[in-house]
Amino acid sequence: MRQKLLAMMLTAALAVTSLTGLAKAAGTATEGKSTTISPFTGETYTHSAVFDNMNIYNGIDVSKYQETIDWEKAKNAGVEYAFIRAGYHGTSDSLQTDSKYFDNVAGATAAGIKVGLYFYTEATDTAEAKEEAQYVVNLAKNYDISLPIAFDVEFSNGVKSRMVKAGLDKNKKALTDICAAFCDAIEEAGYTPMVYASRSFLTSNIDGATLGKSYQIWVANYATSTPYTGKYEYWQYSSSGKVDGISGRVDCNFWYTAESINTLKTSIAKAKFNPVTDRVYKGKAISPTPVLTLNGQKLKKNVDYRLTYSNNVKIGKATIKAMGIGKYKGVKTTTFKIIPKKVTSFKKKSGTKQITLTWQKHNTATGYQIFRKATYNGKKYTKVKTLKNKTKITWTNTKLKNNREYFYSIRAYTKANGKNYYSDDTYLTAPTLPGTKKAVIGKKAKLYSQPDDTGTVLTKVPKKTKITYLGRTYTKGSKYYYHIKYTSHGKTYKGYILSSIKLTF
Repeated sequence: MRQKLLAMMLTAALAVTSLTGLAKAAGTATEGKSTTISPFTGETYTHSAVFDNMNIYNGIDVSKYQETIDWEKAKNAGVEYAFIRAGYHGTSDSLQTDSKYFDNVAGATAAGIKVGLYFYTEATDTAEAKEEAQYVVNLAKNYDISLPIAFDVEFSNGVKSRMVKAGLDKNKKALTDICAAFCDAIEEAGYTPMVYASRSFLTSNIDGATLGKSYQIWVANYATSTPYTGKYEYWQYSSSGKVDGISGRVDCNFWYTAESINTLKTSIAKAKFNPVTDRVYKGKAISPTPVLTLNGQKLKKNVDYRLTYSNNVKIGKATIKAMGIGKYKGVKTTTFKIIPKKVTSFKKKSGTKQITLTWQKHNTATGYQIFRKATYNGKKYTKVKTLKNKTKITWTNTKLKNNREYFYSIRAYTKANGKNYYSDDTYLTAPTLPGTKKAVIGKKAKLYSQPDDTGTVLTKVPKKTKITYLGRTYTKGSKYYYHIKYTSHGKTYKGYILSSIKLTF
């Protein structure tokens, strides 16, 4: 039940009346501080004066240890929100999902209880913390998570934890950095991050004061008041609460906020972008307009969200960021590739045992890569040349076999941050055959669309017909076809005939 902290003194009669129903709470002045009766423990708790005139909401946090929960009963007992354990870092160095996570998050949401998540960490460095964050985000994305996602940082009792073995119990800065890494990853995914720790842990093992400047804090202190002086939004005041619908003990929390729990915004991070295809860069900013949907409903641009774009052609990447407005909060991002424009005017000049390639300069490129294969049906092109100067727009491939076709591809690349980003390929077929040759076909032949005598027949070439010889096209080993050009009744065909057909040049 929502409660309003009062800066001024309430009457004793009101306080006594509140005691008759533990599901209700009243405030009373105590040296400038307010008090609340917990509906889950029946005890009176004194709140810091910094929360005067703010709302207090009653909540719990649960995991598999609470077994099966009747969330409707829990709500009727006064549970307004719940933090549900999404998972934990197992002792076997694997990330695990809490066995009751899906049941709990679905049940609480269906009952109209606001939901946040927490993850029990055993991360020993920032990279592991980011992995844990992504693990939680993947679990959260299909549910309405309107409260923060918390990083549960503590040292396990009775067992020497991974963090202790890594010396983090003696390295306050490193453990603080791990907390920040998790929170930053959660925030980047569009959710509100939070750090959960005990009062002593927030001062002795991590820098709670510094973390509180950037992230929400959930302090655990089992007492009727907490002396923690750092910034915090949630106080876990007991681990011995009794809640109808839950067997055994349950952790109890107060949430201090100026917001109304009934008007919490849904995170835009749960929306889905329609696929944004890779785009060819044409020398200007790329700003496609994607569609966002949430629970099957199309969201409205500039009503539900605003879009911003970040295009970086040099690294071949673009980011679209949707920022929630109106009923929505948070951020949703998607990325796509920016493909440099293809190389154009790729041409050849054939010679005996050599081929000279030329192309148009690519203004946004760092350089070019040229690939070649020697057979038509060869599966793989092999890189034969890298030109590291975009102004170099010609290259001669020497020491080739005479009277043979070769197959080339060229692509532009841009180098940034030590990595190359490539355009699509441009292809070219070139023979080691200077000029063109005229020939007469020795007998009637089928003209195939490909160098494959089981393929499509384009036409039939009559005996003693004049053709233009383009070169030998090899397929496998020493097997080859004649590549020819043939004109009949004003129509020109290019195709292949069997090498067993005699040609007279």
